[in-house]
Amino acid sequence: MKKLLLIIFVVVLTGCQNAMSENLTVNGTTLNYIVRGDGPPLYLLHGGMESRNSFENQISVFSKTFTVVAVDSREQGRSGPSDTQISYDLMAADIVALAKHLGHERVSIMGLSDGGITALTIAIRNPELVDKLVLLGATFHYDSYSGDMREFITNYEWDGDTDPTKYPGNFIEHYLTGHENLDDFGPLLKKMSKMWTTSPTFQKSDLQMVKAKTLVINGDHEDTDLKHVLELYSGIPNAQLFVVPNGTHYALQSHPELINSVSLKFLNE
Repeated sequence: MKKLLLIIFVVVLTGCQNAMSENLTVNGTTLNYIVRGDGPPLYLLHGGMESRNSFENQISVFSKTFTVVAVDSREQGRSGPSDTQISYDLMAADIVALAKHLGHERVSIMGLSDGGITALTIAIRNPELVDKLVLLGATFHYDSYSGDMREFITNYEWDGDTDPTKYPGNFIEHYLTGHENLDDFGPLLKKMSKMWTTSPTFQKSDLQMVKAKTLVINGDHEDTDLKHVLELYSGIPNAQLFVVPNGTHYALQSHPELINSVSLKFLNE
């Protein structure tokens, strides 16, 4: 009897969790997202091949003072597939459409890696929409990564290895939040790899178009050269810079309290 009640509880809980998320059909795909809290809208955009679970240490904290909109980007996490080659422009257009759908005329955006590039794209293309930006581990040009790294990503063929300590690492865990199996994981990784090795292609002159007050956060042990981070910071007219000591590309997970504190101070100024 206890076992039966436990099964019923899990099924009901799972149903409630699914019901709490919402879907929006836009630009040839379906976006899955959640809205939490009350206050000025703050959109959280995760890194490539991840999901909104990347912000599990932020959503509950930020939703105390903001209306948090945490999105699974197109083709990733719980969001739907698309026949179109994924791009930062498309992901940016998705978020603009979502903001319109939710009735948000002015939003702040916190973006991690690909999410940061998407946020930067929105701020350049739709400056009237963005109030404040928090960019974590973001780049403005793909040549910020070494030629060797781009060559590795371009030629990489996933062989089914799910070891989380090896590339593609935790991407698999995030992928399974919206898929029952890994049948289409390899093809999606190929699409993402094409985007990663050919974009973004912003120039320093493009950064001047950002009107939003911006906080650039980067680890001091990032995959990209700190010189590129400084160019991003100095190129945006109204920007601040915070370097996470002993921080990697995954500083959001390794230093959540520090990043939360710095980000909230910036967002509440």
